[in-house]
Amino acid sequence: MRLICTYTSMAKKLIYICCLAICFTLSITSLSVSSKEKNRIEVLLDKLAYSPSPSDSGLIRREVWSLWLEGYIDRTNKSKIDEALELFNAGKLEEAKVAFSEIIELDPDYVEGWNKRATVKFLLGDFYGSLKDIEEVLKRQPRHFGAISGSGLIHIHNSNFLEAYKSYKRLTEIDPHNEDGKRFLPMLENKVYGKSL
Repeated sequence: MRLICTYTSMAKKLIYICCLAICFTLSITSLSVSSKEKNRIEVLLDKLAYSPSPSDSGLIRREVWSLWLEGYIDRTNKSKIDEALELFNAGKLEEAKVAFSEIIELDPDYVEGWNKRATVKFLLGDFYGSLKDIEEVLKRQPRHFGAISGSGLIHIHNSNFLEAYKSYKRLTEIDPHNEDGKRFLPMLENKVYGKSL
């Protein structure tokens, strides 16, 4: 159990740091999005599955994150997104949760609204609520590697090792060089099947 708590605590910190980095990247990235760029996400996700190296995967992953985040520009009020991200970056998680909820209400099809609220709920310890939001993300974008990784962490926290294993197995199919997949999959296979990869 101590090992699981350590992984969960470490994972929370990693998620928070990654989200801060993504928000920073968004703030310095061009904010125009077209249908062509939205379709580009699918092409990039196809490329990610066959990426030859971790560095190539990292570049593709960053571009996908950027496109997912930019998807709100022609969908939702930009100032609301900026406000929600500022609250998140300032560590005002309860307020950020409310702000992301308002964004979801404005546009239920905006995937990153659901994903960001899932992240906030995870950091607040609302694992059930986070998992429900992740389900909404995956209905809209089945290859959302961030949401899949998050579901794996929640299943680990809940000692639901088979579901965690399935999440990380799926993650490595989408993104074979993903560090979370490499880190957790062998441990989970050992827990579920009594062997290592």
